[in-house]
Amino acid sequence: MESTPPARRYREPRVRDNPMAAIAHEVMVEAERAFRRADALSAGMETHLLKRVTDSAIYAYTNDRPDRNVPPGDVLLAAALAAGISLDRKLGLDRSARDRDVDDLRAEMAEMREEMASLRAELSGRSGAPTGEGEPVSEAQAARQERAAQRRAWAARSRAGAPAGQVPPAARPGGRSMGT
Repeated sequence: MESTPPARRYREPRVRDNPMAAIAHEVMVEAERAFRRADALSAGMETHLLKRVTDSAIYAYTNDRPDRNVPPGDVLLAAALAAGISLDRKLGLDRSARDRDVDDLRAEMAEMREEMASLRAELSGRSGAPTGEGEPVSEAQAARQERAAQRRAWAARSRAGAPAGQVPPAARPGGRSMGT
């Protein structure tokens, strides 16, 4: 019985001077330079890939021939991660715009916190709770005062809503053990 070798998969040729292939080549070259040798790069990538890439494969990705191989995505990502190369920077993604958005959101949240603190102080001043006669009330103090006022109001509603003659339930015993 003769065994025939498996048919080789046909793959479309890559476009010459593909910009993504050029970036992948740059990343692999920088990663190899960072480790100084292909075998060291392979060892650094092994923990991320859970297998070792051969030195000849790394050399095929880093040579300067026009028909060089382009690394698969997982190999490219592992090389960048192992060498500490930022793919965002390589791709030209602008992180400063996102950082500005985050800063704007933080500023907006700070304004909202200040507004909430002033509203709490105003609310606690109306309900007769002491505000410290001109002293600024911290956000935590205002929150505690507001929760205490809510608990008192809830307790008053609970007592007022109980049917006539009904004894309120006894307090439950604390702890994990029942009756011991």
